[in-house]
Amino acid sequence: MNEPTHLPQPDSDRPLIEVCHDLGERIRPGGPDGEIDEWSIYDESLRRLVRWAEENGCFFENLQPLKQGGREHDLIFMENGACWLKFTKPAAAGYVVSFESRMPALEPALPLEYLERLMLQNEIFADNVTFVGVAGTRLLPRILTRQPHLSGEGASPGEIVSMMVEGLGFRLLDSRYSVGYADSLAFVRDDVAVFDLRPANVVRTPDGVMVPIDAIPARLDAAARAILSAATT
Repeated sequence: MNEPTHLPQPDSDRPLIEVCHDLGERIRPGGPDGEIDEWSIYDESLRRLVRWAEENGCFFENLQPLKQGGREHDLIFMENGACWLKFTKPAAAGYVVSFESRMPALEPALPLEYLERLMLQNEIFADNVTFVGVAGTRLLPRILTRQPHLSGEGASPGEIVSMMVEGLGFRLLDSRYSVGYADSLAFVRDDVAVFDLRPANVVRTPDGVMVPIDAIPARLDAAARAILSAATT
């Protein structure tokens, strides 16, 4: 498949912190669109996301990815900008980690939860994920973000552990507390945990630098911190 003729350009992207604030204003209880019934919160959040994107000129209707990705995203590679456009799956917003069962577990994220997760990824790893808009269709919208391209190959599990523990001060969690795939690793530091770090999600650049390009970080409340306090290897 060929790259679409007109793709959103980086100069129109918005910082995640700005988008999280604006979108939070729209979907908060008592906001301009009113309360959201708990039984329809997922569908209604996506409908409000599309309306918000239309109002803000960032709804790219019928723009679809060209490359199938993994569980959460599909992709377009922009050669002229050396970056990836990352589309969530249709009518989905990726995953977050829940501790309701007293063990980490993946659950579908609401749009705002997904964007806050990406914002935390930027914070932890000095990444530069930006918000592009909403693609797809009104019934099957996809959240669209942009991430710089990095040349390299997948890091080894040992390199990932070294990066997180020695480089960033995290503790490796016991494998029982990992979520994602069989080779996914999980780490904790103070009130932050990072899940689903695996060779496919961490690039070793030609200079030997380890750079996570995809992860599921989570801000921990007191209950989650207690669950993970005795979970390190």
